[in-house]
Amino acid sequence: MNKVHATVIALILGVSGALGIAAATQTTGLRAPAASGVSDAAVAARQKQLDKVERQIARARRDKPPALPAVPAARRSAPVQRQTVVYRRPAPVVVVSSSGHHESEHEDEGGHGHGDGGEDD
Repeated sequence: MNKVHATVIALILGVSGALGIAAATQTTGLRAPAASGVSDAAVAARQKQLDKVERQIARARRDKPPALPAVPAARRSAPVQRQTVVYRRPAPVVVVSSSGHHESEHEDEGGHGHGDGGEDD
């Protein structure tokens, strides 16, 4: 290998390694975080909404759900019927494929084979 080629390959590998490290540090968050563009008023408004939802959840936990309606007597005494599933395999499908080419079809009157690599006269 020529020295020029080796140098070019080494430079390409070095640049790609440096770009890979830069991408990995950005992905994992090792670089300094960017400044947040959210104002204090927006944070306060969102906190107010979250507090409201939290109170609604606490109220829903305290309230008892309504009583369920009574089950009719006729449905209680009905026996549970079990179904049995019987799997039957379908009959096997047999596909016969014929290429349509037989050695006897490629012979001419003189007995010379044509078609499968033979030369035409």
